[in-house]
Amino acid sequence: MNQDFPQDRYEVIVVDGESNDRTPEIIEAFQQRYPGRIHFLSNPRRTLATGWNIGIQHSEGEYVIRVDGHSQIPANFLSSTYRVAQRVPEASCVGGIVETKGTGFWGEVNAYVYSHPFGVGNSKFRTTKTDWEGYVDTVPYAAYKREIFDEVGYFDENLKRNEDLEMHSRIRRNGGSFFLSTAIRSTYFVRNTLCAFLKKSYSDGKWTIVASKQGMDVLRWRHYIPLIVVLMSIILGAASFFSPVALISLFALIGIYIVLLVGSSWGIVKEKGWKAFFPCMMSFFLLHFSRGFGSAASFLSKQYWRGDRDRVHEEGQYDGKVTNVAR
Repeated sequence: MNQDFPQDRYEVIVVDGESNDRTPEIIEAFQQRYPGRIHFLSNPRRTLATGWNIGIQHSEGEYVIRVDGHSQIPANFLSSTYRVAQRVPEASCVGGIVETKGTGFWGEVNAYVYSHPFGVGNSKFRTTKTDWEGYVDTVPYAAYKREIFDEVGYFDENLKRNEDLEMHSRIRRNGGSFFLSTAIRSTYFVRNTLCAFLKKSYSDGKWTIVASKQGMDVLRWRHYIPLIVVLMSIILGAASFFSPVALISLFALIGIYIVLLVGSSWGIVKEKGWKAFFPCMMSFFLLHFSRGFGSAASFLSKQYWRGDRDRVHEEGQYDGKVTNVAR
């Protein structure tokens, strides 16, 4: 609510997934403090995609910006986003970079891992440290042109995670583009415990592969690497009992991984000291292999093998129907 953008030019829509904490009370207090500026909607299905669709369908602006939980935006977020959108009108979506932060020892370690190319691949919005802008394959907390949803449909509500990957693939398929500028900045707060970090990574790996059923262009090479490494490790590990070549290949794979692991973890020593070195290696390892095993496990899940009925129209558009919406 502290944005430096003119208050009469934007609306705030909060979609609540039937929280059992004090969220409704907090939002009601904000509504009283800022009368007429906040719309509070209910999301009975309690999934991200449904929440986004509810918010989008109740929006009235030229652009729709979605900001997720575990995140924070500065006072100039809307004004910076709008300036970039006006400067690059041909882009379907514009967005910026995300600074990853964590609280506590493990939160800070996990934040380092989530900001390193060895952890997140070539995700420019997470790894870019200098001023830069240009076209990319995706952007976080994007400002979508409102009409894009009329062209490609809404978020697929059957996906519990990575709905944005599937949606963005439809936008690209429709000829749309994504523009990233470091003038737009936000903060993401990573999970602060290894258990929560592991659980999220496993779920991300699973739903990434489920989302890929909608087309080969949904994912990028960085999304497949954890799965490939895990499958290679399992195959070579089993074959090594019978083949010296497989055993040598397995040791070579492990050796290469250890070298990359040590090299990538070295940077945290300068920031946090030696006490963070081995925990950082552990966090990298858990991120990679939990995602990899999650991706492998997706092939055994009902979500992957069930039919795609009602998910996507023949032309590749999700119908975006939502029910029981309260306003």
